[in-house]
Order: sequence, then C-alpha cells, then structure tokens
Amino acid sequence: MAIYPSWSYSQSRAQTFDECLRKYYYHYYGSHNGWNSAQGTEEQVTLYRLKQLSNLYILFGNITHQMCESVIRGWMEKGTIPRTAFLETAMKNMLNDSYKESLHRELWLQDPKNRVMLAEIYYGDEVLPERIAQIKERQHAVVHNLYRTAVWRELQQGQARIVEVEKWDTMLLHETKVYVKMDLLYRRDNGDMVIVDWKTGKEGDFSDQLFLYASYVQEHYQLPLEKIEVRVEYLMTGEHEVYRPTPEEIDKVVGNVGRYIKEMKSCLDDDYYNRPKPESFFTPMPSRRVCGGCNFREVCKYRAV
Repeated sequence: MAIYPSWSYSQSRAQTFDECLRKYYYHYYGSHNGWNSAQGTEEQVTLYRLKQLSNLYILFGNITHQMCESVIRGWMEKGTIPRTAFLETAMKNMLNDSYKESLHRELWLQDPKNRVMLAEIYYGDEVLPERIAQIKERQHAVVHNLYRTAVWRELQQGQARIVEVEKWDTMLLHETKVYVKMDLLYRRDNGDMVIVDWKTGKEGDFSDQLFLYASYVQEHYQLPLEKIEVRVEYLMTGEHEVYRPTPEEIDKVVGNVGRYIKEMKSCLDDDYYNRPKPESFFTPMPSRRVCGGCNFREVCKYRAV
C-alpha cells in the first residue's frame, strides 16, 4: 500500500486548489488509503468516504454523459437509435435508483466507492426538493436536444467517422501526467477532427481543459491545429459554441497548467514521493459558496455557515 498518492494534474484538481486549500488536502491527501478500513486511520477512512459523496447536479451530469455515450455507441455498432421516450424513462429510473440507494446510509458506509450517496441526503440539505424539481425539468431537455445537435446530424448523415468515445488517455505536460477523456472525437470527410463536449449546465461553461484536448489531438493524431475544432454542446438549451484553437491559446493554457503545477508542488515536502506538508499548511478558505456544497463540511471546523 503506497504511503502517498500518485502525482497527476487535472482541471478538477486545479479547481479544488483554487476553491480551498484545506478541501484540496482532504480530497487528494487526507483521504489516501482510506479505502482500507483495516489499515487506514479513522481520519483517512472518514475523509475517503466523504470524498465519494455525489450530489444531484453531478449525478445528473454523469447520467447524461452515459446516455450520450450509449446512443453514440449504439449508432456505431448497430446503426440504430433509441426513442426519446425510452431515454427519458431510462434516465428517470437511474436517478430514482440513485436516490433510493442514498437512503441506505449503513450500506454506503461499508462500500462508499461502489454505492451512491447524495450529499443533499447525507447532510439533510433543505435544497433537496428544489433540486429534484430542477433535474426533472432538465431531463426532458437534454434528451430531446441531443438529437437536434449539429454533431448528431453529421454522424447520422454519414458525414463523419467516430474516433473516440469517453476514452481515457494521458498526455505529458511539465513532466506531469495529465488525464484526457473526451466525450466524443470524430473525423469529418474533409479530414478535420471535432472534439465534442456535452454540457448540462449554464452556457459559457467553456474550460481550458478543452484546449488541452486540442493539444492532445494535435500530438496524438499528428494533425495540424487548424484541422481541429472544439464544439461545446449545451444540451439544456440546445445552443452550442465552436472554437478553432490557435497556437497562442494552446501555449497560454499550457503555461497556466505549469503555474498550477508549480504552486501545487510548493505544498509538498517531497515532490518525488508526493508527500504533502502538514495539514495545517493547507489554509482553509471559507466562503458560503464553497462551504455550502463541500463534501467535507462534516469534519471542517472552519466552514462558513
């Protein structure tokens, strides 16, 4: 059993680093080895469990991505697509099953990695009924808007060939492993490659991660940058954004990643082993926005209320 976690970079890691250093410590270091209740400390086990908490927005986003992946793979393998009514019912059942599973706290405590526990239920949040109502409305929209996207039209009309669907890979930046998982990558008849990102949240939710994906495609598929398109599909509204990343934009994002890595490594006593400084070094950064939805509010005495 490794004493310290392996080192890597991701956009979600950078986001947590920005939100709160104590939350960052709990998630990436304090929870390490907590999956083994026989060998991990009581604190490690608790933090590991809390790290596994989901919430309705995350759950809905994950289920929507599963739906998109299932539709795309079904089209690849069989050339058929399910009706929207079937997809709506399937999503509704998955959401309901996750809700019911979250009611069994003791079972989740025994196997937090493989069972669902919604933070809204775990903490008894008052926002639960409101969020359930929101998710019900969004469910109908994302199902119907998927089949209305330009991406789907290109695939269905045989104008493109699917290259990757939800495939994990890595790239190396600043001597650090960076994980890559594009929702969809396809190649048009003219040789252009299109990176697709399905969004279930607000419009304008474009992230630097997509520029890193463009850099990965450029390197991995030996493709000129001008032949790479990034397409963000907002399934809630049916809107989309299209980008043709420039070398300057790629360089800027890669530079930002380098700065994050440098700052994250300044929190380590040993960057070879990824051994963190003491917990007290990771200064709490309380705010109502972050603390209100933080998985670790049960153990953090600095949380804003």
